[in-house]
Amino acid sequence: MKGIFRLSLVAIMACVVVTALADEKDDKNKKKPKPVKVAVYFGKSDIDSGILVKPAFDSLLKQGLTSKDSNGRVFEVKSFMMTFCERNIYEDSVGNLMPVTDYLSEYSFDSKLKPYQLTYVLEHRKKGDTIIFEHIKLQSVDSVKAGANGKPFRIIVGR
Repeated sequence: MKGIFRLSLVAIMACVVVTALADEKDDKNKKKPKPVKVAVYFGKSDIDSGILVKPAFDSLLKQGLTSKDSNGRVFEVKSFMMTFCERNIYEDSVGNLMPVTDYLSEYSFDSKLKPYQLTYVLEHRKKGDTIIFEHIKLQSVDSVKAGANGKPFRIIVGR
């Protein structure tokens, strides 16, 4: 009788271990859903990409970034990476013209550029230059205080 009891106990324990291992394997195979990125806008507008004329570009750049999701919930921009892509023409040692893009990337811990960043971009921007905003961190302004990531976007300076 003791032998049958022990054999039954071992069989039950083996089933529990196999089931636990199978559940763990299933959890590893399940892909976690990617978090939805919230739309971020250039200035206090609904522009999130495209070509802007210089006056509109300048005005919206001074306003900083704003964000809201598809439900209208407003998010505060906590930080972002700005990359300014400035197109320039250089001349090599024998006089050949070389179009080259200079890149300036800086992180900002606010919804706006720092004063020296803003001054630099406004003084150097010209037709064809691009500004890219990425790695945008957001925080909900309602009582939930939920964090989120913003969609990266780029703006090109037009005429």
